[in-house]
Amino acid sequence: MDELVYVEMKTRRAQLHFDALERQLSLWLSDKPYSVWEDDDFQNLLHVCRIEMNVTPEAIPMALGDFVCCLRSSLDQLAWQLAHLKLPPLDRFTEGVGRFAVKDERLIQFPIFHEDSTHAYRRRLFPAAVAAILDEFKPDSRGDAYKDHPLWQLNELWTLDKHRTIPLSGSSLKIHFPLDGWETYVRHFNYGIEVHFPLGLAWTSQMELKPDISIEVLFGHPDGSFEIPWRRLGEINDFVRDAVIPKFASFFRQTTATK
Repeated sequence: MDELVYVEMKTRRAQLHFDALERQLSLWLSDKPYSVWEDDDFQNLLHVCRIEMNVTPEAIPMALGDFVCCLRSSLDQLAWQLAHLKLPPLDRFTEGVGRFAVKDERLIQFPIFHEDSTHAYRRRLFPAAVAAILDEFKPDSRGDAYKDHPLWQLNELWTLDKHRTIPLSGSSLKIHFPLDGWETYVRHFNYGIEVHFPLGLAWTSQMELKPDISIEVLFGHPDGSFEIPWRRLGEINDFVRDAVIPKFASFFRQTTATK
């Protein structure tokens, strides 16, 4: 269907960026992307073990931003076509460009909001049957769990990348020492931890001071206020392509049949 050409172009491009992101992440993670440094501090009678993340390759956050932008844009391309459907009866604005006032053309987008005061007005830009389905995808439909909605998460990543910062929250280092109470010796810093073991303990418990380390790559806000694991991006991608866009395909089949 001609109306979905640009939507499909955007989702295909999003998939290319997602595949590139996965390749870059796999390469980075396969090469142990962290450093472990140990030394004795005789002045303070400490054995210091420092574990920190290596610098993230630039290709990872760039591919992430490109993926998020294309996927979110596919929804706005979809919204534009839905708003301009020729389905009677049409409750539209009649001045300006086409059936819309100029200012209303600029408001057409796939609505992904939480407690947005303009939602009711934006909703009127779509045929009633379309608006009813759009309501099904509102993050607010999950109540207080709206932050778990895949569209809300996509929109949040898009907003971060567009306006604030590259949405690379960092990698969560999961560290464990096979020694009871080791957490009491931890000192945190931006990209890892230092563990300050008493020197006497280090000399008598060397095997217990070898850390087990695993990594969970997280995307979101650098301050940790919003984070999702990188595997979640695949679920968001599938949700847009397989659940959201097909839900509206019947409207375009209707307009094709009347041409």
